[in-house]
Amino acid sequence: MPDFDFSKLIIVLVFLMILVGLQLILKRSKFVRANLGKPVFGQLKVINTLALSKFASASVIECAELSFLVVTGRNGSPSIVQLPPENKEPIHSDIRAELGG
Repeated sequence: MPDFDFSKLIIVLVFLMILVGLQLILKRSKFVRANLGKPVFGQLKVINTLALSKFASASVIECAELSFLVVTGRNGSPSIVQLPPENKEPIHSDIRAELGG
């Protein structure tokens, strides 16, 4: 039977107590709660997804009334482009064309 060394056990227990103590301090800290507990103002919505090929796809994602085009592929990082805002107001023309003769 190998010799059991109590110093190793004590080191591990002290290390675990330090980690638990740090966790409790960080959980109760007002600074951490103020910075990490901020609410998210907008939800992410996937408006549409299109398969471009077998390994690539394009998605339109909306967040906080901004739209983004996300193109993802198998062998690369995704590309994200902000789309211009939609013109939701109908175009009314108050200009009357007069035909002169």
